[in-house]
Amino acid sequence: MTAAELIAWNDATARQWRDLCLATPAILDAPCDVAGTGTCSGLLRHLSITELRYAELLAGLPAGDYNQVPANTSEQIFAIHDHAVAVLRTLVEDPTIDWAQKIEFPTITAGRRLASRRAILFHAMLHSIRHYAQLGTAVRRAGFEHSLKMDYLLMDSEPA
Repeated sequence: MTAAELIAWNDATARQWRDLCLATPAILDAPCDVAGTGTCSGLLRHLSITELRYAELLAGLPAGDYNQVPANTSEQIFAIHDHAVAVLRTLVEDPTIDWAQKIEFPTITAGRRLASRRAILFHAMLHSIRHYAQLGTAVRRAGFEHSLKMDYLLMDSEPA
């Protein structure tokens, strides 16, 4: 899988969640115990802020004060996602970037680390994909039905 394909999968998944949350705003207040977020909006905020954090890191931009980023509504949450994905797509299209280059970055639980740009990008996208799956379970447990198509296989398949 290429970085562009992984970003596309992440973005397609986010668009489905955006549409569902806009159509059913009560989902945002549903309880969610993933990553200590408390609510589904808390988990979506965690996803978008994490994507932004890694996009800024890979772009060499200063890290923002993520506690000050407004991310309480679907519009705010997914605007952050859109911005992060736009930054990542620009980086992936840049032929001068050395994706094997190791860069230093801070973590919340493991201190400062070194990893390749490629590993950081793939981690950011797979982190979101994994949490979107957990979000699906939390939303169903809260009584909201959905039929989101989040599997990668469905990105490139059609009915027979």
